[in-house]
Amino acid sequence: MIKPNLHPWDRALRGIIGVVVIAFALFNGDFLEEPVIEILLFIFGALNLVSLATGWCPVYSIANIDTRSK
Repeated sequence: MIKPNLHPWDRALRGIIGVVVIAFALFNGDFLEEPVIEILLFIFGALNLVSLATGWCPVYSIANIDTRSK
C-alpha cells in the first residue's frame, strides 16, 4: 500500500501548479510551436494532479522525503 507523504499545503500547491500547467498546455495558442513540449507540460500537470489526489509523490518516496509528518 502507498503511504501518503505530502503535507496538505504541498498537495494544494501541486493542485494549483497542475491546473495552471495543464491550462497553459491546452490553451497556449501559438506561444509554443512544439507539440512535444505541450505534451510534456500536460503530463507534468497531470502528474501533479495525481499527487494532489493521492497524497503521494514518487520522487519524494525515492528520495525518502516526507512532508506530511512535519
